[in-house]
Order: sequence, then structure tokens, then C-alpha cells
Amino acid sequence: MSKTGAQTMNPLDGVKNYQVYYGHPTERIIKDMQNYDLVIIEPLHYTKAQVEQIKSRGTKVLGYISVMEVATWNTGLMSKLQSGDFFTRNGQRVHYPEWDSYLTNIASPHFQGLLLTEIQNQVIAKGIDGVFMDTVGDIDNEHLNNPTVLKQQRDGLVNFLKEARARYGNIAMVQNWGFDTLETSTAPYVDGIMWESFNADTIKSDAWSQNMIKKLQAVDTKHSVKTLTISTRQSAESHKLAADSKFIHFHEADAYVNWNAGLVTRTKDMAPTPAPVVVAPTTETSTATKPEATKPATETSTAPKPEATKPATETSTAPKPEATKPATETSTAPKPEATKPATETSTATKPVATKPTTETSTAPKPVATKPATETSTASKPTTAPTKPTASTSTTTKPVEQKDSKQAEPKQKTEKELKKDKKKAKKHAKKHAAKHAKFVEHEKAKGNMCAKAKHKTAGFLNFFKF
Repeated sequence: MSKTGAQTMNPLDGVKNYQVYYGHPTERIIKDMQNYDLVIIEPLHYTKAQVEQIKSRGTKVLGYISVMEVATWNTGLMSKLQSGDFFTRNGQRVHYPEWDSYLTNIASPHFQGLLLTEIQNQVIAKGIDGVFMDTVGDIDNEHLNNPTVLKQQRDGLVNFLKEARARYGNIAMVQNWGFDTLETSTAPYVDGIMWESFNADTIKSDAWSQNMIKKLQAVDTKHSVKTLTISTRQSAESHKLAADSKFIHFHEADAYVNWNAGLVTRTKDMAPTPAPVVVAPTTETSTATKPEATKPATETSTAPKPEATKPATETSTAPKPEATKPATETSTAPKPEATKPATETSTATKPVATKPTTETSTAPKPVATKPATETSTASKPTTAPTKPTASTSTTTKPVEQKDSKQAEPKQKTEKELKKDKKKAKKHAKKHAAKHAKFVEHEKAKGNMCAKAKHKTAGFLNFFKF
């Protein structure tokens, strides 16, 4: 049963590939988004019409909200907060200077109401399929040593999720991190969990991670909670590890503010049916060939050119050049015959960048046909809610690359652009560094999930920028 008991499947069933992008949309980016099973976006940047365009070929869309933190750039939400909506320790608010945000009190009914209103205005009203709840991991990170507060915050999150389900039904709900909170509290109410920094070189040699893979698989079996993983290093190896674990993977060597075009391409079953082509008979008495005989095996959409128009301060780092990739592209192309990307991309100055945006192709099989202009075709079978067949992808190459700092659409004024850039700088920093501290894990001592050792990522952020 679903989380509300109204349907028999998880909204993420059938999702084989996805990409995270918090930048501003362009026509090319929106067109390329249609090739994915799932995209995660910053809903503030999108209109309802743009969301409908993304979803026109079956793509699922999740809208970002921050559950356990409020950033100062989000002035609209900040202005509505009351004192009890902030979490305080020793009478002081908990502030994260790296991304200029404050820890919130999810147990506050008033704050829960604000989040529900955000979902209504930015997700439901725009036709977005669900919410991606960032910063849930702060519950485990911040309150582990105070069992009373830990339970209070988890109960507050559960109450929020229950109310969201009561109001909005079967919207997809995915939390970021918070593995122990998932296992003990939220699994019956969410559809997925994201694991950032899912890098093969760390995961394979780390007992905590290996145990966590088994736990997440067990939670999926019991509660139907899908795991979405993101790597920042060893693209091919990380992709294979995720596929072997039955996780949905995305490789990112950037900061979620640069769109990577052409990683996957849908096939004909998601595109409008083309007019049948009849082969001319050689004689007057010969029978015309049936349309099916001459219809292309697959109908592919050409991948749009990436245009990261969000005022991003982080520029994409170039991966090792491939024969089919421009030097400025940060995405890595997967091998046709395997479910892992062919190349490995990792940012040289950041050992664990945890908020990806770039690579996502997860398909296992090569497609028989060639696209007209872009070189990547991913066999992507059905609509996002219940895609039964696996998607496939082959090496891709956008026709041309645009600079990641390309100007905003003409309707934006200079003042608006500057304001957007300022907001994006803080926003991108947060997503680039947020979970870099999850690189190392302590050995289990009772509660596995809660024993993650966290490192400050500020100096890594400095070098990255």
C-alpha cells in the first residue's frame, strides 16, 4: 500500500535516472528535463506552465524545501518566523556560517504550518509531484547527545509528515539524510531518502556504509522507501555500486547549479506517435508496406544545450575529456553495455562534494538507434509514476555548450539579476558543502546511523570556489 493507503505503488517506482538542478530554467534545459524519469528543482524559479512542460512526457518533478534550516536569503520565509520556530541551545540560535542559515525547531506547530504553506504555494499550486526535504539529517547530527530533544524533533517531523499526507495525499516525499530518523520514525511516511557522497572508494571500505546499505534495503522491503544516491568521485564505480544495491544513482561533480544536458534521451513510447511511413511499391500490384515495418525502432529527442542560468558562483569543473564530450562538460557518459558511467569525474580540490548536479544516466542497456544530432539515446520506457521497463543510455554529446554564467532571459532586469546572483551564491554554497562532512564514519557502537563522524567542510569550500 502507499503511504496514504490510496494506491498500491510508490511514486518513485520505475524511476531509473534523475538529476538535481537548483538553477533557473531555460527552454533548452526544460526540454532536456523531459528526458529524465525525475528532476529535483528549486520551485521558486519555476512557473506552473514550465512545470507542466517538464512533465509533458512523464517526468516526475520534486520541489526543494528545507525542513530543519532556514537560510537568510529566503527573506520571505524568514520574515514569517517566530522566536519559537528557531532551535536554541543555551539560549542562542544555532547558526551555520558556511551557508548562512539557522537551525529550526520542527516541533513548533507554527513552523510546521509555514512549511505546509510553502508546499501548497510552491509545490501543489505549480503542479509539482512532490517535495524533496533537505536538511532532515540535522536531526541526527545536532540532537544525538540529547535523547529528549532528539525524540521531540523526530516526533515533530512525523507530525509534519502526517499533516502533509492528510492535506496533499500521495505526493512524493523524499528526505535528505537522516538515516536513523528514517529507520526509527519517518519510513512509514516518506517515499525515498537521498544519500549524498555515495563514493565507491569510501563506501566499499567503510563498515558503517556497508551496514547502512543493508538497512536501507530492509527499509525499502518493509516500507517501500527508495534510496537515491549521489557520487562526486569515481562515477563509473559508484554508479555500479548503487545499481548493485538497487539504488537510483546520479553522479555530480558540481554544486547543483549547472545543468548537464544530453545524459539520457527518451524513446518513442514517451514521445508523440509519428505518422506512419509507407514504402512505395515496386509494381502496381505490390502491397504497400505496413507502417510498422518502416517506423523507426526508437524515436529520440535531441538533448538540449545546457544553460545554467541560476546566478551561480560555482563553475563546473571539467572532467577528463572524452571523445564525445566537450571539455567544459562535467557530466560523465555511461558505457552502453553497463549500468555505470564510462568515465570518472571528481573535483580535484574537493574530496567530497555532496550536492551534485551533473551526471545521472542510470540505464543498463544500449539503445539500437542513433539520435539525429545528440549522440545519447536512453531507452526510457514509461511515465514516471509506473515505469516498468528499464531506461537505457549511451554516450552523449550536446551540440554546443554555453557558459555556465550565461545571462538570464531578457525579461529580467539588471537589478533582478544581481539579486538572484546573491541568493544563488548562498544557495549553491549550501548545497555544495552541506554534507561534505560525511566522509568518515565511526564504527558502530549501538546505533549505527547516529555514529557518523562529521568534518567541517569550510576549507574545502574555500578551495573549490
